[in-house]
Amino acid sequence: VAQTACMSACKHISTSLMQLLLDPDVRQISMGALQQLNADVKECEGFARAGPVAGFQGDTLLLAFSDLRQVTVAGMRETSRKNNVFAQFRKTDRDRQKLIDTIIKQLRNLIAQQQA
Repeated sequence: VAQTACMSACKHISTSLMQLLLDPDVRQISMGALQQLNADVKECEGFARAGPVAGFQGDTLLLAFSDLRQVTVAGMRETSRKNNVFAQFRKTDRDRQKLIDTIIKQLRNLIAQQQA
């Protein structure tokens, strides 16, 4: 029971932080914010390595944070090259939103013409 609770908690933390990073409403993340997130991920990994609950094999608990670690490192590399982080993850979402905005604008123009 303790193993399941511990693994579930670690996965929840990792998933929540990942969703925060990849949220379509987040347009930019500063290097300072990424550095703080990196420090937080290191703390989580330290907790996982410490073996808080007996019975986990090797670094099993650490695997809960592996995807988050990869995205954080990639984001820090990308930020050092340019300001907009994770843009490549959301490009299709932005393109889709631009298309929707264009269609809405065209529909509003048609409605205005019909009412005039």
